Amino acid sequence: MDVAQMFLLFQLQQMNASWKTPKSDQTGSSEAGETGDSSSQLFAALFQAALGRGTKASQGLVTAPTTKAENVGSLEDVIYSMAQKYGVDPTLIKQVVKAESGFNSQATSQCGAMGLMQLMPGTAASYGVQNAYDVTQNLEGGTHFLKDLLDRFQGNVPLSLAAYNAGPGAVDKYNGVPPYKETQAYVQKIMTGLKNQAWEA
Repeated sequence: MDVAQMFLLFQLQQMNASWKTPKSDQTGSSEAGETGDSSSQLFAALFQAALGRGTKASQGLVTAPTTKAENVGSLEDVIYSMAQKYGVDPTLIKQVVKAESGFNSQATSQCGAMGLMQLMPGTAASYGVQNAYDVTQNLEGGTHFLKDLLDRFQGNVPLSLAAYNAGPGAVDKYNGVPPYKETQAYVQKIMTGLKNQAWEA
């Protein structure tokens, strides 16, 4: 019998003891109460032992691949939720997340950009993001920011992406995608991911 089965057995015994308690009160017998105490003690001991043996494993589960796999589904859900909320193509959001952080919610750049959509502290604050490493908050702020850029540049995806990367001021200054190698590569990478290899800003 493994720990899980023993755990279940003592749970059932404890429940059984609790059901007998009212009867023992009526008859004055202490047998049921003693059984309940004994079961409780055994249950507690087993539970502590199980916790002690499983501590390292439990700690490992926080960053285990299975947890990440479970998060993939929830990440997809949040992306689609934000896409519907702000009217942004979910594929575009995913490509931005991929280019920005590689789907790593704990990513931090050298210049201080944070989380999945690499929000700068000022941008995060502007969009009410209190914890940029929280998946939902980050996607909320990043998608809202991306939507505002799309609106500003009249739905022009390359210009909006360039503004996301280099700032809208840089796009305005050059009246198009800035001649920065990083920004040019960034826009090209995402447009390629969107199956639109030929683009003109």
